[in-house]
Amino acid sequence: MKPLLILLILLGSVCLAYPQSDLLVLKQRNQTIQTWIPGSFLSFQFSSMQWIQGYIKAVRNDSILLDMVILERVPNQFGFLRIDTAKMGLLKFHVNEIYGMPKRVFNNGILTNGALFQLGGGAYIFLNIFNSLIHKDPVFGNANLPGLSIAAGAFLIGEVLASTHKTYITLGKKYTMKTIHLANQENGGVETKKGL
Repeated sequence: MKPLLILLILLGSVCLAYPQSDLLVLKQRNQTIQTWIPGSFLSFQFSSMQWIQGYIKAVRNDSILLDMVILERVPNQFGFLRIDTAKMGLLKFHVNEIYGMPKRVFNNGILTNGALFQLGGGAYIFLNIFNSLIHKDPVFGNANLPGLSIAAGAFLIGEVLASTHKTYITLGKKYTMKTIHLANQENGGVETKKGL
């Protein structure tokens, strides 16, 4: 009786393990950055430049079935923020329709996005003008002009950094999106590539 029970359990686990879905993989050159399976949350920029987010229902061959949702922070009756979810329906798309992905790690973001330069330059200009008006000094006098011009330069550097800093990655030569087939196939699993 025991061998028959073990055989049934093994046969059942093999039958359940066979219909595996495919994987969705984001790679930087040949290094895997992130993988998604059905049930994972995915946020990406569509080929129409619209940001879409939702839960992956299935990944088959080179198509993705996504249950679109919108996650928003809304206040409750006590004024505290909570997350509200609105379902938008199913969307089926090809892996090549993914244009960009949000960056997960913001390394030194406050320095590279220009916010620190904008904050410092703007605060210095505001305080300098405010103090000059309080003390009835000329705002654009010879003693004040070098400090104001340096602060304005720092603010402009921050603006340039902010305009060139992207919070998302664009798929192309450096980053690629692939689907990896997990099901047993004659060719041993095929990769569909986007961005090469």
